[in-house]
Amino acid sequence: MSISYCEIYNELIRDLLRPSAGPLELREDNRGNQIVNGLSEINALSRFEVIALLLKGNKARTVEPTAANQTSSRSHALLNITVTRSTPLGTKQGRLYLTDLAGSERVSKTKNRGKRLQEGAHINKSLLALGNCINGKNLNILYLET
Repeated sequence: MSISYCEIYNELIRDLLRPSAGPLELREDNRGNQIVNGLSEINALSRFEVIALLLKGNKARTVEPTAANQTSSRSHALLNITVTRSTPLGTKQGRLYLTDLAGSERVSKTKNRGKRLQEGAHINKSLLALGNCINGKNLNILYLET
């Protein structure tokens, strides 16, 4: 098994398993897939290691208090778990993508100002873009590969 975990915060991509790496870039590979360039992929030998990596990534997430929520997530998070198995006929691979989206922001409810207000605008903008993708207006798929 291997794990990749990143967040999108204020339109910047950050590796949650290697947060000191700085912002990462979204690129297109030679097959036309969108990839996060430089995103770490860490091997895990057991479900306990997977949970430990998930907890490590969760601690690195951007969280700030608002009037609506004391521990408000200020980012979207993407977790990729890849399971690879060797068989007599070759290698089989499965991928599970989990996404934690930040909730939409209503200024009247959050009472955000300054930096929190800017974060809320980015959150709402990205949720609108996702809604357009789901409605079939923009069908790009994000693959999290190193």
